[in-house]
Amino acid sequence: MTKDALRRLWPLMMLYAGRMGTALVGLLVLPLFNKLLGPEQFGVIAILLSLQTLLVILDLGLAISIGRDVASLSAEQLPLVRAMLFHAEKVLAVLYAGILLFTLVARLFFDMPLGFSGLLVTVLLFGAITHQNVCQVALLARQDYAWAGVGQLMAVLLRHLLTLACFHLFAATLDVFLYTQCAGAVLYAWLTRTRLLARIPPVDSTLPLPASHARKLSMALMVNGIAGACAMQLDKPIVGALAGAAQTTPYYLATVLSLTPLTFLAGPVVQFFQPKLMASLARSEGLVDPALVRRFLLCIIATAFVPGLVLWLAAEPLTALWLHGAPNHVVVSEYTRILVVGATFGALGYVPHVLLVARQQYTFMAVASLALTTLTLLGTAWAAFHGDVRRICYIYATYHTAAVVVLWWRAQNHDAVLRRALAPVAPIAVLACLSSIVLGLLVLRFT
Repeated sequence: MTKDALRRLWPLMMLYAGRMGTALVGLLVLPLFNKLLGPEQFGVIAILLSLQTLLVILDLGLAISIGRDVASLSAEQLPLVRAMLFHAEKVLAVLYAGILLFTLVARLFFDMPLGFSGLLVTVLLFGAITHQNVCQVALLARQDYAWAGVGQLMAVLLRHLLTLACFHLFAATLDVFLYTQCAGAVLYAWLTRTRLLARIPPVDSTLPLPASHARKLSMALMVNGIAGACAMQLDKPIVGALAGAAQTTPYYLATVLSLTPLTFLAGPVVQFFQPKLMASLARSEGLVDPALVRRFLLCIIATAFVPGLVLWLAAEPLTALWLHGAPNHVVVSEYTRILVVGATFGALGYVPHVLLVARQQYTFMAVASLALTTLTLLGTAWAAFHGDVRRICYIYATYHTAAVVVLWWRAQNHDAVLRRALAPVAPIAVLACLSSIVLGLLVLRFT
């Protein structure tokens, strides 16, 4: 490999180092948490981790808008990133103050596994991770891949190793988990903010935000983020509330395993290509490079479909190895085989999603996301009420499939520019769709 090729691939390699390291740590640590805490306590933690991910996405559209705007800024406009960050911090402070107030009031009427201090620490943990994510997105938009990749790995290592150490020093309890996770999250959020500000020239903090950025923090953008986050994260709390915390544990573990190709393998590809597409659109007055789109899709297929097929074929031995032969590994593998088909197919949605965000199609995306989320969560609640977790897996496989179809349809029919950009990759996408359909039929036949 030449030095020039290595230089071009180095940013992607750094992103993969962070994502793969994060995946490895998560896959190694979650079974230990499950073993040390037991199914009931781990079920509560699974619900809290789902709410944590939900609230990171549920940031009122801040990450999406900042990511798009920062990627499009010229060198002269770069100081505006500080104004965007300060604005985002004010919004997040108000948001999490409201969440804390809501949880304290709800505690008066509902029985919760957390006391006052536990709720306070939990909200602080969620707020720190959300703030860290906004700063991380801004760094990625400026193509600071090295920090984003390695820093993400260090953040997960810090939190999980600190938690495991305190489990052995003190006790494996829910409170110890929350306090240690919060300490690690706050420290890394401060480090990420420091890194971002160090890369941005100073500017008067009273500088008003650009009008374009203010408009993008619209209701449509908020609804789109909220609906997508609810669809992907509220299923675990619903299962816990209607089917019990013990039922949540195998479903949560199957969700983590089935989404590994999508999140940790295809995810860095999206992080690598999205700012490049945004910058290309900003420089070329809305034109899209078909070759860039083709490389994007091929990388998605290579990183999501191939590992997804391996996971589907070897779900039971891989799950047994992952969970160290825990008694619930059989049911986890059954759920995984269903979920991985939808998750793998769902990776195809990354391409039209990035293009539609670049076109600021927030209203359409909000309406589509809200409709799909409503149907999915209603179906999940019905299935959980009847204790049928397997049916919830089928519901989520259908959700991923429907989302991909809707996004591709909109991108193909939005304008001639996107249609020309997607035309060369359409046959590849069709072949990927057919392979997913075959896998889906096999799942229905043998499970």
